[in-house]
Amino acid sequence: MSVSKLSFYSQTLCMDQDVLVVLPDKGEMAPPEPDMPSTGWPVLYLLHGTSHDYSHWMRYTSIERYSTDRKVAIVMPSAQLSGYADMVYGESFFTYLTEELPSLIRRIYPISSRREDTFVAGCSMGGYGASKIGLTYPERYAAIGAISNGNHAYIRPIGFHARNSLEEFSPAVADARHLLCWGIGKEGNPRGTGEDLYTLAENDLRSGKPLPAIFHTCGSFDRNLAMSQDMRNFFQSLEGDPFRYTYYEEPYGEHTWEYWDRWIQTFMAWLPIRLDSSNLPL
Repeated sequence: MSVSKLSFYSQTLCMDQDVLVVLPDKGEMAPPEPDMPSTGWPVLYLLHGTSHDYSHWMRYTSIERYSTDRKVAIVMPSAQLSGYADMVYGESFFTYLTEELPSLIRRIYPISSRREDTFVAGCSMGGYGASKIGLTYPERYAAIGAISNGNHAYIRPIGFHARNSLEEFSPAVADARHLLCWGIGKEGNPRGTGEDLYTLAENDLRSGKPLPAIFHTCGSFDRNLAMSQDMRNFFQSLEGDPFRYTYYEEPYGEHTWEYWDRWIQTFMAWLPIRLDSSNLPL
């Protein structure tokens, strides 16, 4: 495999950014890998959670091995505490992640530009961000991986499942995110806007565009369980299962890297990637 750190100046954010990229090759950038598709590697944009950055998936999971096993490239950017939004009081991280970054990645790396080869996933805040990105642009992404998250536009009315006093920071972070990301104070909410996953999904259904498949999981001891179950109820209520929605709730699973390391493997095995049997892991 090849791992590279790309540092560059973002025209959208007006500041330097770092991105980690894993390619599922044999570590030989030239000549082209014989098993690389002619269209380039399938790609998974993998997003971090609250208080994390581009490095955490590499530091706390074996994402390099999973990339090689599944023959899919991994792109890991940073989004700070943006809620994956074009912030009202901050930077335009949503535009950066959906426009500038994919264009740059395709120019530099042998990455497929086909919808059927393009996926987005994340944990916690990143799972919400992945869901928002995939539902905003369903014509660009074949699948969404939502791990330990719900519809964060509903975080205040639904709340969260705190396991201990160390999680008491969550309401304060949620309040700050509502104000800085969406410009909404404690009495308001972003429901019915482009930050609301349910509104985005309903818009997709009316649009006639191709719909991404959704993989969703949360642990029963996760602080985001209530939001996750609400998201589950919404997608399972849609007639005909248009998003091919898959949900798993692991007993006693918590909001931890151990959980995310397990379930990113399951998500990547679930992805609709067409592989030659000789490329599959043993």
